[in-house]
Amino acid sequence: MSQKLVNLFQNISQNNPPEKLERVILLRIEKIQKRRLLAKTILSFSGAFSSVLAGAYIFSVFGKTFLNSQFWNILSLAFSDASVVAVHYREFFFSLLETLPAMTFVIMLVPILTLLLSLYFICEIYNKFNKPKYYF
Repeated sequence: MSQKLVNLFQNISQNNPPEKLERVILLRIEKIQKRRLLAKTILSFSGAFSSVLAGAYIFSVFGKTFLNSQFWNILSLAFSDASVVAVHYREFFFSLLETLPAMTFVIMLVPILTLLLSLYFICEIYNKFNKPKYYF
């Protein structure tokens, strides 16, 4: 058994990889990473752009119902009659919750959150791209 192993590894110099193989592999990996980074960048920018467009459309459609709700009338009491609101603060907050157009509010928050997530990913990609490769 040991004689077979010796015979197997006698010509070890023939099994060495080519000198440029490491460089070719590293260049290929770098090319794949750049392609992925480009795809993530395009996806993030398109997400930010589409969320701005969706937000503009949603605010134009649902903005009137949000602004015309009784929520704003009750909320204005906090600024005009603050002493009355301070005495009856529980009833004030419950009536605010009753008149809050919750579904409209949630629908209007979706594009804002999508925009913030897209901007976060854009900043993350920017930091990753501009990170120095070598530390001294």
